[in-house]
Amino acid sequence: MELPRRARAWIIAVWIAALILVAMHVPDLSSWKAEDVAAWFALSAIAAILEQFTVRMSHGPEAENYSLTDALWVPTLIFARPSVLTLAVLVGIAAGQLIRSWRWYKVAYNVAQFVVSITVAEVVFSFFHVSSSLSLMVWLAASIAMLAYFGLNELFISFVISLIDGESLPTLLVLPDGLNLLHAAGNLTIGLLAALVWSTGPVGIPLLIAPMVLVFLAYRGWLHAQREEEQAKERERMRTLYEAGRELSGPIDAGYDYKPFLMLVRRMLDASGVELVLLNDGAHIYNSEVGLMVHLPPEDHPPAAEELVSTRPGLTTFMASVGDAPTVSAILAVHRAIPLSSAEGSLVEALASQLKVRNENERLFNETMEQRSHLSDVIGNTSDGILVVSADGLVVSWNPAMEHITGVPRAMATGRGCDEVLGLHLEDDGPEDRVFVPLRFDEAGSHDVLLTRTDGSDRWIRYTSNPMPSREGGARSFVIVARDVTAELETEQLKSDFVATVSHELRSPLTPLKGFVRALRDGLIEETPEARHEYYEIMWRAVERLERLINDLLDVSRVEAGKLDLESKPFNVTELLDGCIRHIRSEFPDRVVDFVHPDDAVCVLADPFRVDQIVTNLLSNAFKYSTSGSTVQLVLSVDESRAVIAVHNEGDGIAPADQPFVFDRFFRTRTGLQREVGGAGLGLCICRRLVEAMGSQIELESIPGEGCTFTFWLPEATIEMDGARDARHPIETLT
Repeated sequence: MELPRRARAWIIAVWIAALILVAMHVPDLSSWKAEDVAAWFALSAIAAILEQFTVRMSHGPEAENYSLTDALWVPTLIFARPSVLTLAVLVGIAAGQLIRSWRWYKVAYNVAQFVVSITVAEVVFSFFHVSSSLSLMVWLAASIAMLAYFGLNELFISFVISLIDGESLPTLLVLPDGLNLLHAAGNLTIGLLAALVWSTGPVGIPLLIAPMVLVFLAYRGWLHAQREEEQAKERERMRTLYEAGRELSGPIDAGYDYKPFLMLVRRMLDASGVELVLLNDGAHIYNSEVGLMVHLPPEDHPPAAEELVSTRPGLTTFMASVGDAPTVSAILAVHRAIPLSSAEGSLVEALASQLKVRNENERLFNETMEQRSHLSDVIGNTSDGILVVSADGLVVSWNPAMEHITGVPRAMATGRGCDEVLGLHLEDDGPEDRVFVPLRFDEAGSHDVLLTRTDGSDRWIRYTSNPMPSREGGARSFVIVARDVTAELETEQLKSDFVATVSHELRSPLTPLKGFVRALRDGLIEETPEARHEYYEIMWRAVERLERLINDLLDVSRVEAGKLDLESKPFNVTELLDGCIRHIRSEFPDRVVDFVHPDDAVCVLADPFRVDQIVTNLLSNAFKYSTSGSTVQLVLSVDESRAVIAVHNEGDGIAPADQPFVFDRFFRTRTGLQREVGGAGLGLCICRRLVEAMGSQIELESIPGEGCTFTFWLPEATIEMDGARDARHPIETLT
């Protein structure tokens, strides 16, 4: 079962033929005489002995063995019965090869093909109708019969080896230097000489030992020389294979010429020509004679690389694919008069694999170069300054943006110390003094420093530093990214100044206004009660609006400056929301609020003052942007470990295009009811900043025409509170 199917079928056929031929000789055994039995036994014994002295010629995993046993059959063919000869071949060959511990099926096949070959020789010899006495005709008949035997024997052995090993039959039949013919001629000569000596008297038979030994030594010497020559050729082939592999592993070059590699492949395989078809940005066709032969653009070549391989009359072509189907990127083709053996084909496949590796390396190299070029373009054209500083403080890289920011050319910066190049980095330490501040490589985060350019102007730059480990594992360098933030800082300063100015200006009339209102309310001014109450309500609402605007502006300023103070503590958020509703009743006395909440008290961990501010802003916003007859819903729910607060109104809603901007400062929509509502557009911005400062998020859900819902959550806390109610009473509707 180790053999190919065709080989097994052929071996079985030869076995059957041999069994039939042996069976045809069985009836003749009854007429054997004592001398026939003695002859059969002697021939079988001599054949078994001669089979121990063979010369082996390897053919891949199989081998062909040459011996002097065939010389024994020449005199036997002339003097012995055909049945004696056939059975002597059967027993002698089987015994000799079994002694050598060959595999059983090889012994069986060898015996079978010898039986068939010797039977053919017997038929050919009988065709001449000669007597057993030696004559020229007997010699001629024996020679022709044995030549038929030798031919069939060689054909049987070569054919089964070709089926098993895959080598071509002509290559096995025609051995170097005509070894087959020499072996047949030598054995025939020794056999005829043995017949001549036997006819004159058996006493001279021992004299044949010397020529037989000389012939055996000659066979072995010839095969040894052949092995030496084959080994030399194999060493040369391996050396050429190594050179071809080294040629492929050379430096990657976009304009690489494959001709040297193809010439090495041609020399290694003794080929007539070698071609390489590459499908890379079109088709490139190389051959071992001229190198690059044809370059076809992508639109002018067929999709299959095999179609571009040339055909050469009288030569066979072996093609190895570079890459896996269907993405074959190249074809390596070998043209030779004699087809390549399986071993040679494996060499070509191995070279194709190396070509695949080179092509992949070329692709990766080109991608790397392209990425490097792209990265260079990005660094060269970015508005941020980028510099690389080595571990010892030397400037290694300096991009054009750094030249623009500092006014220092790259040629003057690279190779010099960072402190020397950026020695004018200063930081304000007072109105008149400036203190030198070196760049801090090892500190994370961004840093602002004042830079005096080479033209004398002052610019603020903001930089970040990141370490870059060395590939060799040594000291690391630092990548510094810097940008000019002068305009940004100036803008921030202007905004801070604006808020401070506006706050101051708005607070100026607050004190006398509130005093006048209080005087009216307390009756210090002689007016009618109706008029006094009306003045009081108008002026008091104006004061509260003015104060709320001032507080909003201050809150925005604190948030932007990162100076917003939060006090996180546990509290009953249900009671807080109840208070928010009662507090806002004074401003919107005619509106309806539906408060939905759990029966049990809900406690959260947050800043109660800021939560009150957020909910009040959201309720106020919901009242402003909904019709007077609609209901505003405040919902408190618990989701896992969070308290979720949602405020919903039934107004016009917010258009999808405006929704991403509703939390931006000073943003106000311009559709529907929003046009009629005043305000500075700071309420929702403050809500988002406060919610985010407490580690939460605020979300908007709005469908035009169906109102909108603002939702945020707070972390729930488990506490015991004095006076906390286990069940909340329903909040009465505000009317």
